Amino acid sequence: MVLVTGVQLTVTATANAVDRDAMVIMSGFSDTFDGAVSLDPSYGLNDSLAGRQKGNRRGATYTRTSGRWNSNQPPAPTSSRVNQADHPGALTFFDGHSAVRLDAPVQVGVLGAINVRTIVDPVTGDTTSGQWASVVLSADRDNSGYVTNAAVDLGVIVRSDGRATVFHAGTAVGSTTARPDANGRFTVTVATRSGSRTAKVTVNDTVLTAPMDRAFPASPTLFLGAYLDDPGARTSFYGLSVSDLNMSGLAPPIGSGPDHFGYFGARFPPGPSHVADVRGRSTVSYISISDLTGYATDVFDDCAENSCVVYTGWEFFTGCPGPPSPCDLYPNYRDRWRRLAAAVEPHLAKVAAFYLLDEPYHRGASPDEVAAAATEIKATFDKPVMLVEAGYKVPTITVPDNVDWVGFDDYCKPIGEIESILRTLIDRTPGGQRLFLMPQAAPLPSCPSRHRTDAELAQLQWDYANLAERYPRVGGLMTFGLWVEGTQPPQLPRTIDAHERIAARTIAR
Repeated sequence: MVLVTGVQLTVTATANAVDRDAMVIMSGFSDTFDGAVSLDPSYGLNDSLAGRQKGNRRGATYTRTSGRWNSNQPPAPTSSRVNQADHPGALTFFDGHSAVRLDAPVQVGVLGAINVRTIVDPVTGDTTSGQWASVVLSADRDNSGYVTNAAVDLGVIVRSDGRATVFHAGTAVGSTTARPDANGRFTVTVATRSGSRTAKVTVNDTVLTAPMDRAFPASPTLFLGAYLDDPGARTSFYGLSVSDLNMSGLAPPIGSGPDHFGYFGARFPPGPSHVADVRGRSTVSYISISDLTGYATDVFDDCAENSCVVYTGWEFFTGCPGPPSPCDLYPNYRDRWRRLAAAVEPHLAKVAAFYLLDEPYHRGASPDEVAAAATEIKATFDKPVMLVEAGYKVPTITVPDNVDWVGFDDYCKPIGEIESILRTLIDRTPGGQRLFLMPQAAPLPSCPSRHRTDAELAQLQWDYANLAERYPRVGGLMTFGLWVEGTQPPQLPRTIDAHERIAARTIAR
């Protein structure tokens, strides 16, 4: 026994003394922090969750918090980044003092214990500094994530030189020194139970049994953080696993929620392609590979399996700028389609669907012509065929039987009018056809008085997502506006944050 800050603290050389059910991580959730696209404005924090998260509770998002004792002001997005090029496979903290909150509270796992495990390098490339990383558990979701806040139920700091301190309710209740591994990293594990007044904290090969004055909460919120004084210092967390998560509020109601989220216009001829930038939050990206100089099949290199929606309108139709101009099938539309099909076939595993002429009835195509195009595609490939029409045409729309996905766009309308159009589309299509909504996701000249600011657009994304979750036939959201009028993602940080969180709900459903 040793005495630390007036309490008895058990220190052993290995973790063998710790109860098996308290130390073994039967993880309902883990995050490798690998594979995310770390770009402005979100820097990968909630990107690529489908690939990097494992277990029964995928789709858990994160939120940046101040990580300070004297402020709740959220830090800049650059303060924490996931899978940064110079720190791959890690959640890395930059720019001083900050934290991130796991938005789903931790809860007991299958063995009845609450467990958290992470590997951290408090200062990358260093093993002598006193700067530190932190793991914080608190019943207060709105905590800043600073380790000595009074509302912290258990907090652990690990300094780069191996000194570790455990805190409860603002007071240090134990400390020790651990040796870093060969990479300068520390494996930190917290194990306790709901209602317990002790917790076992392991830092590499050292185990602390720390007392708590109040019972440990049943569903605490987890924060990971860093306290860096040197401008060039970086803290990296390499993976996270927890016993289980409470996904209430982060997952749609059972039986509801779309399967797909993505972007219209991820690639227009002659480029560039934005598929690689959005693939971590998109399961359906509209692409056109039909360049005047040939088919740009290299676009498929960035498509995940079953993710890119290939535009076919230019192969089938001529004219079609909109009424009153003519819109007709090419006389040789079959030959034109076969050339596109031959270019696509080696990449067919990357294709989610084939997109017919955009807004065909608005542009003057006939139902028979649209049906002929859909028939030709279905006769060639066993992939969904998608039709998207202008909203005002929905009351008279004719959807061919061999169309699988049906959507409409009407970008300047309030969400109540969008819901009315959706109800009409439901009435005019059979139950087997999946429906798509097309949220406006950037300012458009055609909507001069509505949906102009980042805040307005972010709210609109949630309005569409909530609408989709109320109607089980809605299979996806395909946003419109980015790149179309020159708007780039860094100009709309709140909207992109909404996209990542909505995409996470498609994983968590």
